[in-house]
Amino acid sequence: MSEGEVDEAYEVRGLLRAWLPGVGPEDGDPLGGAVTGLDVPEATASEVAEALARLLGSGSPADVPGPEERLIARVFVVDEHPSAAGWSEGERRTVAGLAAVLVARYGEEGVEALVRELRGESRGGG
Repeated sequence: MSEGEVDEAYEVRGLLRAWLPGVGPEDGDPLGGAVTGLDVPEATASEVAEALARLLGSGSPADVPGPEERLIARVFVVDEHPSAAGWSEGERRTVAGLAAVLVARYGEEGVEALVRELRGESRGGG
């Protein structure tokens, strides 16, 4: 990730934090350090991509994510994964692309399903 991309990611996180009710710009960490990133076990990018592919199945190839879905996928899925720091930029792009399709297709429920899948929980919720 280039320096400009890092700065942009922090700006995006600041913007998203500003949308949280009761959180002001002076609150550097609205969660007080209680939670960091996705609450999933460490995994390789290929393991995460495989989980995403299972969730996406053989759906319509017409699912083209827009800029919002791509941003959500990058900030909330890839950047927050506990293993992402060890992934190459290409791996990060691959996972982000699949996650963006998941977000475009299923919204928040798709991200929740991914978290359950990565935790090894049953699709029935547990």
